[in-house]
Amino acid sequence: MAEQITERYRALSPASARAFEAAAGSLPGGDTRTMTTYTPHPLYFDRGEGARVQDLDGRWYHDMVANYGALTHGHDHAALTGAVTRQIQHGTALGGPSTLQYRHADQLRARVPALERLRYCNSGTEATMWALRTARAYTGRDIIVKIDGGYHGTHDWGHVSAFLTGGETHPQLLPDLPRVDLAPGVPETVLRSVVTVPFNDAEAVADVLSRLRGRVAGMIVEPVLGVGGGIPARPGYLQEVRRLTSREGALLIFDECATFRLGPWQVKHGVRPDLCTLSKIVGGGLPLGVFGGRADIMSLFDPARPRPVYHASAFGGNSLSLAAGIAALETFGDAEIAHLDRLGERLRRGLDLAAREAGVLGRAVGEGGLSYFHFGAVPPTDAAGSAAARRNRDRLRALVHLNLLNEGFLTARHGLMCQHIVTQASAVDAFTAAFADTLRLLRPYLADHHPELLCEGPAEPAGPRTEPTDGATS
Repeated sequence: MAEQITERYRALSPASARAFEAAAGSLPGGDTRTMTTYTPHPLYFDRGEGARVQDLDGRWYHDMVANYGALTHGHDHAALTGAVTRQIQHGTALGGPSTLQYRHADQLRARVPALERLRYCNSGTEATMWALRTARAYTGRDIIVKIDGGYHGTHDWGHVSAFLTGGETHPQLLPDLPRVDLAPGVPETVLRSVVTVPFNDAEAVADVLSRLRGRVAGMIVEPVLGVGGGIPARPGYLQEVRRLTSREGALLIFDECATFRLGPWQVKHGVRPDLCTLSKIVGGGLPLGVFGGRADIMSLFDPARPRPVYHASAFGGNSLSLAAGIAALETFGDAEIAHLDRLGERLRRGLDLAAREAGVLGRAVGEGGLSYFHFGAVPPTDAAGSAAARRNRDRLRALVHLNLLNEGFLTARHGLMCQHIVTQASAVDAFTAAFADTLRLLRPYLADHHPELLCEGPAEPAGPRTEPTDGATS
């Protein structure tokens, strides 16, 4: 069965196979993003339209990942493309301040109370890196607390225990804490200033802050773990983290680069951090990062200060990204967030039903328009549980991913699912039906390799589905 899925994929994507071979001569792995590379070769896309994308072979796919949440408006939203077209005629990055900077900033400040003052950079990676530096500069302390499996971009501090791969590990700053993973190339010296704690465990936060009293600059946390498995914070968890960090004089940093598409989490759930970071949707499909927070903290960047924090970026706050971002914010309000909330709930219910009908143990988790499916009887509550659920099941996930591509649905190979504001409920229903068919198709594989995931339930053999056409709807 595994071979049949793979061979069908090869047969449907010969142009992508040729592009992959050509790209490998210049790009290690034939791509420039680790998350979008997979075997036997990734799909190479030619265009996007609404909530679907087309590959080099002319096949259309329902886009169920939205560039990992960044393209919340879809691929050709009229307001965004119009704003970019107009701005490019005036200049993309003119080398000095523009009114677009404070116009965009004012829109964000109106939505996110914690953003009393803010600065621009080019990505979520830069935004979290600068937020950590800001916390250190303000407190005069060095240590950062982060979440096991929390992903905050590709800088060194963010890559401490970012993926819980179970590979080479290194001792923590506190020797009796579990050893952590370091990404290749990250120096062990970074561990002198980073300590990790499990997600959804306020007691662990209290213990670390107490043992490192007076040394912790800040704690960075995603309100919903993205790469860590789409796991929402337990009720009351972030409220308790807010209390603990305030008591110890450490800054609380929310990484909302991925979760801003759910609506400002701090507004929806009533927790105000000292600093927060944004990216993805706020750039309207173009590169943009934001970090900011309390006015007294962000005043560190005022050049009128005796020793300001130096912040330079040739494309930080560039006019093209800001123009797109303003259009995105103007067309992303309560109605759009509610639509994504409904789609997310519909998707998770559909995935749970699909698993039951296929006789496969698994649960969907997430919040709003951000979802993840976990194989196993009990959904995880932290990244370690998510990693344990994935362990030894990489081949299974790869086959699910490939077969969904065969059926015309683009997802992230590790399981993340996001929708566009232009996605229709019918597309979600079609996706969950394809997911059910995929699980039924894979029952023989599961019986041989993962019998622990099979349970009693209807599991009729799945036949081939109709191939999507150019007229596939969003």
